[in-house]
Amino acid sequence: MTIEEMRMKYGVRRAPGISRRDFLKIGGTGLAGATLLGAVPGCGIFQKSGGGQGGGVGNSIALNLANPIKDLNSSSTTDSASTTILDNVTEGLYRLDPNNKPVPAQAESVQISDDGLNYTFTLRNGIKWSNGDPVTSHDFKYAWLTALDPDTANIYAYIISTFVKGADEFNTGKGSAEDVAIATPDDKTLKVTLLAPSPYWLGLMSFFTYYPQNQKFVEKQGNNYAQTPDALLYNGPYTMTSFNPTEGATLEKNENYWDKGNVDIQKVAIDIVKETATGVNLYETGELDNQELNSEYVTEYRDTPDFWSQTLFVTWWTVPNQKVPILQNENIRRALQIGFDRKALVDKLLNNGSVAATGYVPDGIAGPGGQTFREAQGPVLPEYDPQKAKELWQKGVEEVGENPTITYLSYDTSLSRDLSTFLQSEYEKMGAKIEVNVQPYNRALELQETGDFQLSQFGWIGDYDDPMTFLDLWLSDASFNTQNYKNPRYDELITAAQESTDLKKRMEMLLEAERILVEEDAALAPQYFEGEAWLIRPALQKSYVDHPYGGGWDMKWWKLEG
Repeated sequence: MTIEEMRMKYGVRRAPGISRRDFLKIGGTGLAGATLLGAVPGCGIFQKSGGGQGGGVGNSIALNLANPIKDLNSSSTTDSASTTILDNVTEGLYRLDPNNKPVPAQAESVQISDDGLNYTFTLRNGIKWSNGDPVTSHDFKYAWLTALDPDTANIYAYIISTFVKGADEFNTGKGSAEDVAIATPDDKTLKVTLLAPSPYWLGLMSFFTYYPQNQKFVEKQGNNYAQTPDALLYNGPYTMTSFNPTEGATLEKNENYWDKGNVDIQKVAIDIVKETATGVNLYETGELDNQELNSEYVTEYRDTPDFWSQTLFVTWWTVPNQKVPILQNENIRRALQIGFDRKALVDKLLNNGSVAATGYVPDGIAGPGGQTFREAQGPVLPEYDPQKAKELWQKGVEEVGENPTITYLSYDTSLSRDLSTFLQSEYEKMGAKIEVNVQPYNRALELQETGDFQLSQFGWIGDYDDPMTFLDLWLSDASFNTQNYKNPRYDELITAAQESTDLKKRMEMLLEAERILVEEDAALAPQYFEGEAWLIRPALQKSYVDHPYGGGWDMKWWKLEG
């Protein structure tokens, strides 16, 4: 799920750029991956729906993705806008159902060994790519190895290398592709051996980095692969018939899809409208069938039939880049943690169901026994205390010997601008000098990925239902960790938890790791656990699925009713 877009999955950084989902969907929820796709001339979007009287013209809908589509190559992408498209035109061995549980998709079944280490997937009969080629086990192995290959891998290689035996060695150049425990004894069988039992790993088969690719087709396309609708193959519920990275795309029902009988909506126009006010106007005039809302519009629409909301497995935080001398100071970082009013942020600025963060791992993520992780851990953040923040800041300034102007990197969306202005005001009250640097979404992702910032907002949407999906980001050698955070004990705990077969002990290590990250080291200042609020046509709401982790819109399950 990264960064502003992750802002809900649309991206880590798949999120906001962050959802994974853009790496955050920056949303979400992940850092930027490959080069921004070039514009495709002449890719018009079909006529918009007239949704005002019940959603859609015929059996079509029009949606607002809000953020540019950066990279449609499943082996290299990270941003949530791109992965939202891929989640609907490509399919893995499993997919999440409307209740967010993994169900068989391209795979018909799986056998799991008693020790939880060996998975044997059997593919369905008759599954096809959009060019008519059969989807085979070799397509999965090829895509996974491509994502791991040190010559082509991106930050999401870890989503495979963390789990699959031999994958990390290959990814880090210490082994070869032959050492990766992925076997294809025939076209319909895929065997995988894990490093340690991971009950949630099956759910990752719905994650985009695990999607298959047709090797012959990919190699024929070369550098043009995934750059245009004809340079990409589809095995999911939809095919893409037009595409422009900054304007949107058109999806149409895939007649070669194995479960096409359960795909109701025939055509989807996807637009990219950044400004909330513009999107709301388009929704009101029937040109869009959904639109995300900010605080102002939540108040206006909360009691209407079109209002829809949910909570996500998403955390947003302020991160100090510790290569900046003043931000290396612990008192400065602690002041940043307690120097802003989280309740005011969620109640007045967001007003969309988000809740003030009490730690780093968000509400809802599974924890020990029958508890969530947050229930088991409790708060690890100190209360908002402006006077104490002022004292800590002054003490830090005296220790460092200067109080320089600090630049806060912001995305160019309405919400990110508002949030940056809010934090600037709060931090200046404690004596900080903050300058907001607003950058276009894609440029901001690049700066975050390269660590070229001082302070910035990051977000992450969980890729799977386990705290590790948040905590392993902060390993010293993690590709996500461009903020220069390092703690040997933290590394020891996370690495041991990744390998542990004792699930109780594993969870204890993860709980301690979060306390180190937030409580002891003040490595980041969690802001809020994200909710989302939308206008959605009532005819679509009953079946509307927007996964709170691991993905976003899942149009396979959508129907126009009533």
